[in-house]
Amino acid sequence: MAAAGFNTPIAPKKKRAPKKDGSDPTYGMPRPGLHPEIPGACTTPRCGAVADDVDERTLQDGWVRAGVCGSTDPDRVWCSGLCATYGVALAELRVRTAAASA
Repeated sequence: MAAAGFNTPIAPKKKRAPKKDGSDPTYGMPRPGLHPEIPGACTTPRCGAVADDVDERTLQDGWVRAGVCGSTDPDRVWCSGLCATYGVALAELRVRTAAASA
């Protein structure tokens, strides 16, 4: 095998993006991040439905069943991890404590 530059073609150098100059008014300013959909405002049908009422064989891949032990909220099915995180947080707020049940 020949060394690069000796009877072998040399790959062209990649062109760099032009440097921004300081005269641009947005130079150095952070770009805003992406705004994810607000949890609880999901428009996916059956997202957040009670898990016992849904035939889980009909759900697409990626759906999550989540619940919190001791919560007054039943287990639910969620369309994504973001929605499931929101649902678990709400279920944790509704956990029965030993003092409340006594």
